[in-house]
Amino acid sequence: MNNLVQITLNADQEQYNIGDDESITFIDASSYYIGKIIAKKHGWLTLESVDQDGNLGGIVFIKEDQIAKIENETPMLHYFAITNIKDPFHMKQSNQSVLNWDFTNLYDLLVNITDAHPFITVEVNNGTTYTGVITQLDKNEVRILERNGNMLDQYPTVIPLKDIVCLDANSIDNYLFLQYLKRKGNYNNKLELVEIYFNYTFDDQFGNFAIGKILKYDEENLILESLNELGQVESIAVISRKHISHITEESDRLNYFNYLIKWQKKNNSFDPDYLEHSINLSGEIKSPAEIIEEWPHDRVIKICDSIYHYPDRLGLVVDRNTESFDLRILTEYNLGDISDHEYDDLISVDLAGSDMIKMQRFIEYDG
Repeated sequence: MNNLVQITLNADQEQYNIGDDESITFIDASSYYIGKIIAKKHGWLTLESVDQDGNLGGIVFIKEDQIAKIENETPMLHYFAITNIKDPFHMKQSNQSVLNWDFTNLYDLLVNITDAHPFITVEVNNGTTYTGVITQLDKNEVRILERNGNMLDQYPTVIPLKDIVCLDANSIDNYLFLQYLKRKGNYNNKLELVEIYFNYTFDDQFGNFAIGKILKYDEENLILESLNELGQVESIAVISRKHISHITEESDRLNYFNYLIKWQKKNNSFDPDYLEHSINLSGEIKSPAEIIEEWPHDRVIKICDSIYHYPDRLGLVVDRNTESFDLRILTEYNLGDISDHEYDDLISVDLAGSDMIKMQRFIEYDG
């Protein structure tokens, strides 16, 4: 796939005043869409999307007069220029059926979606997104039963059509969730997955967790095969047990991830970066501090630090001593500031991870 663009909507821009001077405003794009523009008609732009892992996604329809900017040169696009766009979820065929739809307005689009892919995600003009099943549609509003965790709300949410600025017609995550709802009673936690919750310094991280399978543990640390939101292996990490607040072994979410893993394995997309084969689990578990102390300066590493507002950090180790180390942070495919970390504050260190592989490939290509 060529000619990728990055699209930011008016609704997804955050404005900040510098100091107390309201005349000086900084605009930050907090989220965006990436993909290939397929068509522009009837006031709507059709985008064949690409996710942040470089996988082909579904078709996204964006209201043209709500677009803040369309860019063809950004750090993210620079990365995609050096990698191949993959289609592990066979989206090309699904996308083609969506592209064949005939429509002249948003109502027509939603009629097509209701007939073909009733589980959708829409964004409205204040930046709020809604995901759920369409239950009722007329020319003024659409009603959906919103996804709430791993179930649907009991009562529908009413969304005026005039407020909708973007809709995702056939995303893989929505497809998988809809298929799970049809088979929900058939799954429990046979794979012995866990949700691990951590002790963070700041309350804004409360409730954050990792989900996956514990591969090995001792009194001080454990090794977790961590999963992404689609049930794929995203990392293998050493976690310091003293930073764990609790571990959940039974939940609706874990049942759902049992379904996702089964689907991904059947689709041959469970471990796309072959992380399971990159780690030797024999011998004693090294602590996060021991891993950092031995980590090469030119290899990207991912850590989680309990004392930062944004605890997950990718970067290069640039200095270290017996109690702490410095990390040059990699953000948006750029080397940024240096942050300092004490070993005692580390929640986890990834031994291998998809993010690490992606960033390593980028900095080696970019020099």
